[in-house]
Amino acid sequence: MERGTRPPTLIDVAQFAGVSPSTVSNVVRGSDVVAARTRRRVLNAIAELGYRPNALARHLLAGRATTIGIIARDLRNPFFAEMASLVEREVAGFGFAAMFCATDGDPEREEQAIELMLDHRVTGLVILSFLGRPELIASRINDQMPVVFVAAQEPWADSVTVDEHRGGEIVARHLIELGHRRLAFIGPQHPDRADARRLEGFLRAAGDAGLQPTVIAWDPPDGQPSIDGVTVAWARLLAGPEPLTGIFAANDFAAIDLLDVADALGVRVPEALSVVGFDDVDMARLRRINLTTVSQPRDSLVRLGVGALLGRIDGRITGAPHVTQASVTLTIRGSTAPSP
Repeated sequence: MERGTRPPTLIDVAQFAGVSPSTVSNVVRGSDVVAARTRRRVLNAIAELGYRPNALARHLLAGRATTIGIIARDLRNPFFAEMASLVEREVAGFGFAAMFCATDGDPEREEQAIELMLDHRVTGLVILSFLGRPELIASRINDQMPVVFVAAQEPWADSVTVDEHRGGEIVARHLIELGHRRLAFIGPQHPDRADARRLEGFLRAAGDAGLQPTVIAWDPPDGQPSIDGVTVAWARLLAGPEPLTGIFAANDFAAIDLLDVADALGVRVPEALSVVGFDDVDMARLRRINLTTVSQPRDSLVRLGVGALLGRIDGRITGAPHVTQASVTLTIRGSTAPSP
């Protein structure tokens, strides 16, 4: 068997060890009917080939697993939760079940999630966020299953993503056109590449107007905001002598929590503070939130991503990984207004 072309099977192990498939099955199941010497030979073959017993054998159909793996950074963030739900619904339409893993952006948990997917022999994998150690994950997968990134991007797999830079630029221009000059960007303490690209676009467009926004690191809801590693109080930022008047949050999750912070401080939105998010999650459209935000075409992203994955699975799509980039739009609601 040529390594890296496909996952090794029980038959491969049996041939490598010079035993019957039933003997390999007995060893894998922990049966005591196999002689110790034969057991060692089978275990050595398993280690040499990297064979993984299929924990989802009951889900096999015509020799092919019917499960699609889905890995997301944080299912508490409504964007990732909604995207995972859309992927599950899309793959279900093609007869596949879904298996979810959330990693919280922890590289070790990402590796554990990949190991779990490989152990369960998923047919394909959808990854909904940037990875902490993408090269390591690529080496672990090693072409053992098709992979597609949706709303994220890596060069070693098909990717369906959006123009993050463009999103940051249109937010800056919107706030500047409203007359805001004291601008800020809020992102997580440990930003991924999507956060970084949104910030780059925002800073570039603001810089073209001669402005230098404040960059605030914050993990809502319980984290403390900081600037250049120094903790600052929301009261100083939003209600001090020179308060910020226009804030771009890296995602709707942070933007919605920021609305709650402003309310607690008595800072009125949008009269005193304009807030813009990114993603356009369902909650952003609620009347009491009414968040201005950058809209990602979630349905299109999922449809294109799952289509690419299934194309790889059934062999219709071959060759080098392909990147599809969708456009973003600014949806203006009630959380932005002219600068006070």
